Amino acid sequence: MADDLTEFDAWFGRIIAGMEPGQRARAAFKLGQALRQANLARIAGNVDPDGTPFEPRKHRKDRRGRLRRRGLMFKGLRRARNWRIIADAEGVEVRPSSSGADRVGAVSQFGEVDTVGRARDGRTIRVRYPERRLLGFSAEDRQLAIDIAGEMLDPDSR
Repeated sequence: MADDLTEFDAWFGRIIAGMEPGQRARAAFKLGQALRQANLARIAGNVDPDGTPFEPRKHRKDRRGRLRRRGLMFKGLRRARNWRIIADAEGVEVRPSSSGADRVGAVSQFGEVDTVGRARDGRTIRVRYPERRLLGFSAEDRQLAIDIAGEMLDPDSR
């Protein structure tokens, strides 16, 4: 993913290098909004940026040992209000707006170990989550960046 970001940064940076700082900040914010919307749609559809489906959620049991209904994954992370866009003339950052959303996103993005509860004997249950890429760039996102840069460069489109 880091290669994706550096390649994308260099490519988009060349497009907007000729703009004034105010125009670059507006373009960065519009790009951030579009990327947030695209990534939230992928999260809601349980799909990685490359188009592969997420690994399904494991079944959970209630206190009596019966299987619980499978709920939707990432309910909180699918809301736009939980993602902050920080944009200026130097770039754009899309990140979770709270520490709770940040932790859930990081655990799933990188496949980390996290506590899921306690056993009946009081032991803490820790589980390694499968890696699910919540944020990333797809081919459609690159085209979106081209469209946004084109809108900002064309004075008649405003």
